[in-house]
Amino acid sequence: MAALAILVVLAMPVLALVTLLRLVNARQARREQVVARQIALTDAIHGVLGPVVAPVVRRGRRGWIGVLAVPTGYADVALMVEIAQAELGPTAEIVLVPQDPKRPRERQRPATAMAA
Repeated sequence: MAALAILVVLAMPVLALVTLLRLVNARQARREQVVARQIALTDAIHGVLGPVVAPVVRRGRRGWIGVLAVPTGYADVALMVEIAQAELGPTAEIVLVPQDPKRPRERQRPATAMAA
């Protein structure tokens, strides 16, 4: 009976370590799946429309969520949403975020020394 108790006590850390490693592997696999979906969506949009948007993909409670930062006044928004829906699946939620066009920053000229 004592030998069984010793065996159980010695096996506990090994079982705990194996359990933690399985959890880490599962989390890493989920992260890789999200990254793969995001790359696939980016490639699909860029293949049809060019480098217009860099989507962000994440998992939601009911499936995939795709966030598209769409430039203001962009004409092919419907096509972009259609591509995202086809790539992520019919139950995916597509969120459009308006993106203002980047305005060039005004260059500040260095102050010149006043001539005396």
